[in-house]
Formats: sequence, C-alpha cells, structure tokens
Amino acid sequence: MAVPISKGIRAPAEQLYRAVIKNFFLNQEPANDAPLPAGRLNGERVLPPYFGEMGFEIRYHLAQVEPWLRHGWKIVTRRPAFYPEGSTVAAPEFFAAADKMLADYGVVGSHGGLHVPPKEVGDIGIDHRFDQKTGSITVNLSEIRKVTAQSMAEIAIRKLFLEWFHSDARRLIDLDRFQLSFLSSAVGNLEYRYTVAVPPSFLPPSFVTPPEPTRAHVGVQLRNVINIMHQVRNSDPEWMLAKAKEIAAHLGIELLVYGHPDGCIIPEGHRNSWDAARPDGHMARELGYLKSCRIMLAPNSGWADLMAWLQIPALVESAGGPGTFEPLRDCFKPRLAVLDRGARPPVRKPMP
Repeated sequence: MAVPISKGIRAPAEQLYRAVIKNFFLNQEPANDAPLPAGRLNGERVLPPYFGEMGFEIRYHLAQVEPWLRHGWKIVTRRPAFYPEGSTVAAPEFFAAADKMLADYGVVGSHGGLHVPPKEVGDIGIDHRFDQKTGSITVNLSEIRKVTAQSMAEIAIRKLFLEWFHSDARRLIDLDRFQLSFLSSAVGNLEYRYTVAVPPSFLPPSFVTPPEPTRAHVGVQLRNVINIMHQVRNSDPEWMLAKAKEIAAHLGIELLVYGHPDGCIIPEGHRNSWDAARPDGHMARELGYLKSCRIMLAPNSGWADLMAWLQIPALVESAGGPGTFEPLRDCFKPRLAVLDRGARPPVRKPMP
C-alpha cells in the first residue's frame, strides 16, 4: 500500500530519486580510469560559481567563501566588484556556456540556488515491504520530468565546471557539491533556507575607495525583471520615482536613479548611474556612487540586501512577507524600513 508523503518530508524523497537517476545515467557511460585533463584555467584553486540571486549572495555566500579567499583561493563570479581585489577569476565564456546549458534544461537561478519551476510537480508516495531478513522501499512519483531535468542538469553543470577548473592540486570540497546542486523544491520545506544571515568582514573595494565619486544624493532603483518563477516583485515606477523626488526635494539634494536596463527601468530626464557608452565597470561605479547616497528608496530585491551590507538607510517599497528581511536583523543590523503603502495616514487631532 502506497503511503502519501507530507510536504514536510517530500524533499528528501526527491533528493533520493535524483541520486538514483544520476547514478543510473552516469553508470551508462563506459568506465574510464584515465586522469581528467587539466581545466582551461588549470593552476588556480577556484571556488565554484554562485548561480542564485544577488540578495542571497550577500546574505550567505560572501561570508561562506571568505575563509577560502583569505587563504589564497579565487572564485569565479558574475559580480567581481563585491569581492576583495585579486580574489576573482573572469570567465565570461564559462558563464555563457553555463547559461545556455541551464536554459536547455529549463533551470533558473532563483533565491539561493538552482531551481526547475514550478515548485511542486506531481504526487510522491512510498511502498515498503519488510520481514525479519529483507526489506524494500519503492518511491513512487507521478511526474518525473522535473527531477529528471534536475538530475541531468546537475551532471552537465558539474562536468562543465571540471572542464574549466579541474586541477590535480584541487580535490572536491563540500562547497562544490552545495553550489552545483539543486536545493529543496518542496513548498513544505519553505524551499529556501531562511536563517540568520552573516555578513562578510569586508566591504566592496569600490565602495571603500570610489573609482568615480559623486555628490550627496537620494537614490532610487526601479526593478523591472522578467522572472519565470512568477514572483511579483517589480516596482511601481511612477509611485517610486515620485516619492524619491519628494525625499530629494525635502533634503535639498539631487536624485540619482540606479540600475541596469536589463533589470531596471531607466527613466528619461533624470540623472542615472547607467552609462551606455561605458558598460564595463558599471557595478564598480555604482558601488562608488553609493558611498555618497544619503537614503535609498529600494525595491523588494537584492538591492535592499546591498543597502543593509553597506549600512545605507533605505526605505523598501514592499516585502514578499513579514519575514523577508528578518534574517538580516541580528548580524547585519540593517538600516531598513519596509513601507506600508496601504496604511492610512495618521489622523491629526486639533489642539484643545
């Protein structure tokens, strides 16, 4: 008799199924005892890439890899401006190949890691038979396309990492398996591990020493991301821009719109951080501008986490839930306030 699995324990069953699939497909390949060839960037002890969102990179990933970087390791990353000078490896061709591979399997980098949407697919149950000498457990999935895609994508992305970064002096570490694996996909497991966030001991070099200083200003970012995870987190650009202008006028300083056109709205007629003539170094310049930001009107995104890391006062447009930024509270001690746009203004009683 099949026993239905609750949402609270379905993730381990999915992981077991993925392990079985991966072993099956890997064992179809002929045995080969020949040593792996050196990776394209052989000679460097390189940490695996982070594929999740910027906010979770700030909350968890930077502090997690800091001990390795302090001992001479390097990291391949999309955001080198976040990391100490000399600790990153530029590998745009690797990320281009990885992005194509993940897209072929329908994989997205969302929150803290890799995912295949939707969150829940099909039913999971268990058949078990035991006696005093033997036993068997059968995991039944009504839909296996998702876990199969996850399994095949894990195999492919790990092979790609070895192709680029394998070195005889470099053995597998737990961080490799963690970064190049799929996280829990069950809603009952909250899907992403929300826990106390730990900041790194360093700040971005371009924030400490701005490459292009600017005047004191109020900042605003207007998020506009096409996200197949169907998360409603984009900004209300008219409202955000109007409020940011009011704040700037109240403080008597100028307004600066932050963002990149691939993920933000860059309104005409306002000074902004994006320079189409200088796409390279955009993030480093923005980090330098933030040194002079007195207050930021931020969307519900990793941009708010960045403000927490840099200790910039920020008014966050919204939050997905009451605990969205709670993990930052204890260690980051952020200067954030989430706006309640639905709240009524206070009623001012006349003086007696």
